[in-house]
Amino acid sequence: MKPFRFALEAVATVRKRIEGEALEAYAQALLFQQQVLRQFEASQREQNAVWDELRRELAMGCPAAKLARLRGHAQGLEQECKRRHTALQQAERAVNAGLQRMLAARQQREVVEKLRGHQRAHHDRDVAHETQKFLDELATQRATPALAWRTTTDPLA
Repeated sequence: MKPFRFALEAVATVRKRIEGEALEAYAQALLFQQQVLRQFEASQREQNAVWDELRRELAMGCPAAKLARLRGHAQGLEQECKRRHTALQQAERAVNAGLQRMLAARQQREVVEKLRGHQRAHHDRDVAHETQKFLDELATQRATPALAWRTTTDPLA
């Protein structure tokens, strides 16, 4: 009996490798997005702390120069938050693109795996058919010699 051989094994290997690379790129994009998100949240916390300090100083009646300095610092932090928010949006787009590439690669690999499954099932059916055919022939060959000694066709003889 012939062993199963998948003609598209090289294609399956390439598709698995592509899927693995896409999965790795997606994981890297997720890690980068988390890092950018942490930086953005840290900037927001710092900005909120400066605005809280500005409100406290304003309520206590501090000098205008100190208020101007705090306001300038808060505006600088606001610009930093905007830059980090833009970077976060870009990271989210990269994650989405990576997810789409990974899903497409997985779908292409699954197509090849499905074809392999169909070919394997067909092979298994062929092997079962050949095995049954062999067993039938073997049974026929064993039964024929047992009756070969009869030279007459009369069953009562």
